[in-house]
Amino acid sequence: MTLFSKSELEAVSSVLISGSQSKPETVLASVALSHLCEPGDTFMGRLFEKMGSLALLAALVERLDEAGMGERLGQDFVQELEDAYEQQFSQLWTNATERWCPRLSKNQAIESVDQIAALGGKLVGWNCEEYPQGLNDLDAGKPPVIWLLGNPELLADVPRVSVVGTRSSNRYGTSVAADISAVAVQNRIVTVSGGAIGIDAVVHQSTLALEGDTIAVMAGGLGKLYPSTNLQLLRRIAQTGLLVAEQPPAVSVSKWRFLMRNRLIAALGDATVVVQAGRTSGALSTAKHALSIHRPVAMVPGPIDSAFSVGCHDFLNANLEHDVQLLARPQALPSLLGMGSEQIIATAGLGALEKRALDAFSDQGMQAWEVQRLAGLTVKETQIALGSLVLSGHVEREGTHYVKLTK
Repeated sequence: MTLFSKSELEAVSSVLISGSQSKPETVLASVALSHLCEPGDTFMGRLFEKMGSLALLAALVERLDEAGMGERLGQDFVQELEDAYEQQFSQLWTNATERWCPRLSKNQAIESVDQIAALGGKLVGWNCEEYPQGLNDLDAGKPPVIWLLGNPELLADVPRVSVVGTRSSNRYGTSVAADISAVAVQNRIVTVSGGAIGIDAVVHQSTLALEGDTIAVMAGGLGKLYPSTNLQLLRRIAQTGLLVAEQPPAVSVSKWRFLMRNRLIAALGDATVVVQAGRTSGALSTAKHALSIHRPVAMVPGPIDSAFSVGCHDFLNANLEHDVQLLARPQALPSLLGMGSEQIIATAGLGALEKRALDAFSDQGMQAWEVQRLAGLTVKETQIALGSLVLSGHVEREGTHYVKLTK
């Protein structure tokens, strides 16, 4: 059965990552499948692992009944599915086709490819060698396709940390998120978050301010960026970092998709850090997903009477057997990722910046803008210098002030 025309395959080829050896027909089949299922549909994932995207799509186009599908899968695999889901295959297949087939439309798949091309983006399917290794840890729950806008090299084998938290952060959470981001940039660690207001936005903004690399994972499609209040920030990320979505470009966000999006944030990071979280914060679901795929998880402590910190504290207490850690100092971030002791990767001229910033200090605490003015540095240079001085123990941060330590 020929599912796609030559022109349709050429359209897909134009949005594959440069140098990709992936077959356009298998990628386009994955695109079509991505329109059918909601995020985390493990039944589709299991069928794909057994059949591949083209064969699975063909079975749906043919409207195979449970007998025909069972014959293609083989009795042993059918039994595996029945054991896994504790349900007869006939009912599993009937339920799946009821969910998927009403959405089956080749035109929609082609339109989505055209939309990502118009945005200047790329796509990576299940079958592609460029598919992020981290997402493979989601097993059958991984997305059929990921849609990209920005620099796809950030999905390669580079250190990444997922940093998440409440949407209604206070000054403490904001400053900690900024410090963690600074340590990440100084150690060439890519930050990953969800592009939302609050902690997410601070992580992305702080990383960009230091010219670091950041990834924002969307709950909807790249053609409908959300939230609108962060639209300018998301567009900046698309220019120098990377926007990632598992939904086709025209799909709007929904509460369900936000929660499922969090599994991608967890999987893309080598570790997850929760900066602030209320008792029912969605950020905690990212930590749960990270634990489920055996990623390190760390909680940032806060005042015991703060509603902004109760979720972090409760999560830590409830998961002591899973070795959830306390990130008491931003400088411990490299160790959390298994990069060895707390360290900073030197860059050209960093020693000179440190000396100039340190010479600006008096016996009194100073704010960053004061250090910047006295040292004659740019905002970025001041952030780098102060971050390095904190890491080396020459300076200590106290709220919004920095204090020179006596050695």
